[in-house]
Amino acid sequence: MYAQPRLSAVFRQEISLRRAFTLNYFHSVMNPVQERVSTFLDNLDHKLTANRRWLLALLAVSFLLKLLYVLQSADSLHVTVPIMDSEYYEGMAQEILDGRLIRDEAFFMGPLYPYFLAVVFGVFGKSIMAARILQIFGGSITVVLTYLIASRLFRPSTALAAAVMLSLYGAMTFYEGQLLMMWMGTLINMVVLYLLMGISKETRIWRYVLIGFLFGLSALARANILAFALVVLGWIAFASGRGRRLARAGAFAAAVIVTIMPATIHNYLASRDFVLITSNAGVNFYIGNSDQATGIFYPPKGVNMGEDAGFKTLVEKILGREVSDSEFSRYWFNEAFEFIRANPGREARLLLRKTAMFFNGYEMPQIESYEVGRDRHSLLRILFVNFWAILSLGLIGMIYLLRDWKKYFLLYAYVLTYSLSIILFFITSRYRVQIAPVLCIFSAHALLLIVPRAIFSIKHSVVPLIIFSIVVTFTRPELFALPRRDVEWREHTHQARRLSRQNKHEQAIEEINKALEIHSDYPDSYIQRAIIYKNQGNHFKAISDYSSALKINPNLPTVQYDFGQSLRAVKMYEPAIEAYLKAVEIDPKMIKAHNNLGITYRQLKQYEKAVEYFKKVIEINPRYTKAYNNLGATLAEAGDPDRAIEFLERAIEIDPGYANSYKNLAMVHVQKQQVRAAADALEKYLALEPQDTHAQNMLEQLMSVLRSDTLRAQP
Repeated sequence: MYAQPRLSAVFRQEISLRRAFTLNYFHSVMNPVQERVSTFLDNLDHKLTANRRWLLALLAVSFLLKLLYVLQSADSLHVTVPIMDSEYYEGMAQEILDGRLIRDEAFFMGPLYPYFLAVVFGVFGKSIMAARILQIFGGSITVVLTYLIASRLFRPSTALAAAVMLSLYGAMTFYEGQLLMMWMGTLINMVVLYLLMGISKETRIWRYVLIGFLFGLSALARANILAFALVVLGWIAFASGRGRRLARAGAFAAAVIVTIMPATIHNYLASRDFVLITSNAGVNFYIGNSDQATGIFYPPKGVNMGEDAGFKTLVEKILGREVSDSEFSRYWFNEAFEFIRANPGREARLLLRKTAMFFNGYEMPQIESYEVGRDRHSLLRILFVNFWAILSLGLIGMIYLLRDWKKYFLLYAYVLTYSLSIILFFITSRYRVQIAPVLCIFSAHALLLIVPRAIFSIKHSVVPLIIFSIVVTFTRPELFALPRRDVEWREHTHQARRLSRQNKHEQAIEEINKALEIHSDYPDSYIQRAIIYKNQGNHFKAISDYSSALKINPNLPTVQYDFGQSLRAVKMYEPAIEAYLKAVEIDPKMIKAHNNLGITYRQLKQYEKAVEYFKKVIEINPRYTKAYNNLGATLAEAGDPDRAIEFLERAIEIDPGYANSYKNLAMVHVQKQQVRAAADALEKYLALEPQDTHAQNMLEQLMSVLRSDTLRAQP
């Protein structure tokens, strides 16, 4: 009975001895390795602090890597033919160069980057390559700033690891090489963080003014940085000496406001409306918080991105009147908040989903796909660091440093406020890259301190291993990655669009056919091909593709309208009327469909029907100039010149810059043999359209009649 306990005790003792032997062996092997690593890092720290000239080498190597990508992708269509956001920036830069400093409306996107492009184009000509080279140079400076910021908080070797990690992060280089503003905001924000790290109770007030100015500049690139500015304002108030808190905080706030003010003044002069920086906040908030929101960009229902990229036309159509820029933004905010109030549970799930998407390793595309870019350009594959690695290690570093959060407060605040400012809207990787430099700093700390500690000490390995496993599992790209087929479909569609703009219609057709091979069940594929055929002048093939798209989804009012336009172009008036009628059945306030119904009935000389639809347009929008012009021309043809003159003069009153109204008015006056009035109207028309030789000849004939009448009237 007593032998069993003795055997058990011996067994336990044997296990204990084996464990001790294993641990001693592990330490005997690992301790020398740990000492060598520690010695290497100490020597590296000494070399990094002994001479700062190596920073120039860091700048040069980073720039060279980025330059190789820029050169490799120089002929890529996604660079040479900008679309969507890049097209907006390029177009606005051209307007600035043309001297149009005050636009017709408030800024829809941040104005700082278009002004940068305007300067580049003004100096180097319209050179996209020059802009890209300057942008990657700015990105290389960001790499150096990452080192400088990290070196103020960590050992130099950790700072170097952070800078190297950022320079090898391929997506950062990818977005820096496009006509987009992300590089600019990232660079300015890192300068801000560097200056903030150097603040002490003795810091002079000019530094706060400079930081405020840089915050204002960053906001002019992307306004969501103002969330971090509010946190910094509070931090300045509490971190400064007692006697000067208000002065320093006031200087900072004033500098932010004064820097932003030119944009606000421009917006007021352009629209007679108060818009702080841009008018796109409301619609972006709605895209991320509505019944159709999924967490990524998707245009609101009823929007034709090709014709209404700013979504304003849709709002005016819904409200039945013109809206100011602030009303436009407010409308979308109200729609989003109405959804949130009605669906709090769904909104909570949506926010959780967007948070998970933001802190995920997948590079979510909006316009350009980094995944496709990496496959296409070998240099991006050499830049092997991905966001998943930066994010996973960065989160571990942030978790382990929480006990000293006051020391790293500004870095934590930047990551968290910027993340929240994106999560509240919608997720795309090009917006997210602005936190990459700070994540690299935390990642480098985890890589050089936490990971080695876990490797060299069994006792310290369990908790890091558990945390790392959890983080890596819940941030893995597969959770939110778009299907590869969908990504390729989008890429072929965008390529077709660009080729069509270059009038390379055959190549464009080849690209869209590849998209159709992937998704023949997507109406967008047929719609895009129809647009290409229409631009090519091949309306019959366009009609066939519009018909195919409508078989898949007949409830597309803009497609029904475009279908009608192509039918009318080949004089198939009755089918065109049927298509327009379907469009207005789906969307009763579709002004252009009503207007073209009137035009088609006029072409068929069914004047009563034409008048009916033009009046319908005026009922929907009393300031729609074209409807008054068309109504006047129709009444003139129907034999009612007096009423025709009434509506044409109303068209001129609403929009004095619409040339056709003057020309039609002149024709009606000719019909009534009112030569002087006809000549006056034609002179105003030719002031707007001086190239119209037919109108010039007609004016000469009218002036000849007037001169002969004058001679006959002389005694």
